[in-house]
Amino acid sequence: MASTGLLKIDLTAIVDNWALLCAYVEQNGSGVECGAVVKANAYGLGVAPVAKALQLAGCRRFFVATLDEGVELRLAIGEGASVVVFGGLAHGLCDKWCLHQLTPVLFDSAHIELWLAYCRAKGAKLPCVLKVDTGMHRLGILPEQFTGVLSSQEVAEQLQPEMLMSHLACADECAHSLNEIQLKRFESTAQQVKTLYPSIELSLSNSSGVFLGESFHFDVCRPGAALYGINPTPHESNPMQSVISLSLPVMQIRTIVRGEPVGYGATFVAPREMRLATVFGGYADGLLRLISGRGYGWCSGLKVPIVGRVSMDSIIFDVTDVVGALDCIEVLNGSQGVDDLARYGSTIGYEVLTSLGARYRREYIHQQVDL
Repeated sequence: MASTGLLKIDLTAIVDNWALLCAYVEQNGSGVECGAVVKANAYGLGVAPVAKALQLAGCRRFFVATLDEGVELRLAIGEGASVVVFGGLAHGLCDKWCLHQLTPVLFDSAHIELWLAYCRAKGAKLPCVLKVDTGMHRLGILPEQFTGVLSSQEVAEQLQPEMLMSHLACADECAHSLNEIQLKRFESTAQQVKTLYPSIELSLSNSSGVFLGESFHFDVCRPGAALYGINPTPHESNPMQSVISLSLPVMQIRTIVRGEPVGYGATFVAPREMRLATVFGGYADGLLRLISGRGYGWCSGLKVPIVGRVSMDSIIFDVTDVVGALDCIEVLNGSQGVDDLARYGSTIGYEVLTSLGARYRREYIHQQVDL
């Protein structure tokens, strides 16, 4: 291989995961819509191919983090679908919003004033999304401030919010008390806002929020991580399909005797004669240094441990017991997903996905998408 490894991305599996989530929220016949969060380059997997595949499957709402991400997405998918930018005007106020039909999330009263001024300058009511802070205390207008923020007649008449949203802090812990607290605060704020904007849509649930039940669904759900195979119900079996595989080419195989050290710092000493395989790929490629001595790969159907420290461009595996081909070692496959690799590195699947490096050769699996 010319690159550090082969990263295969199954677009069909991503679409199937989205369809599963759609079916889950629609099973009560309420018409709840599932959008798709494709921020951070679709969690590192490629925003253009991922969004195109989802768009072909029927997704009509996409969510990104920054203005530039929104522009990139719009250029990839064309007109028609809604593109909402979570970071809103924190990323600047310019003609890109109007030119590329992007919808900002307004989470500050000052941003509302800025957006209204921009709309006046354009001579049009442009859509926006309002965000209420229901308890995560990251971004959003506090519930008790909403009445004052929207009390101005000009704001009430000129603002055109298409959605009211908030974000759950502990949705992956279904029994956490904050979930119900946030739900009640959101419902209370929604009741106030709907007196001014009766047709405004409501959105509270992220991937894990989808599985908290119907009361959390409202009009629009915003799954992200679950689309890419991360378990949205970490205390139960994963309902989502695996989306990626990653194989690293073997650069060299050597045999060492008992007592010989391996890798930086000599943190591993061979307890017996061992055969070692050094692969191309390391922490510069998103394979966290914390998986040193804790993580595993797969080779010829056998689980092989990492020995010594993960280097910037290489990792060493114990392949003593492997019989058969030693061309590559898989670190992500059907037997070991991103959540597994995350556990070895004391982190979360989100970080594993978004850290996957640019040096991998990416191969997309989906016959219907023109890449």
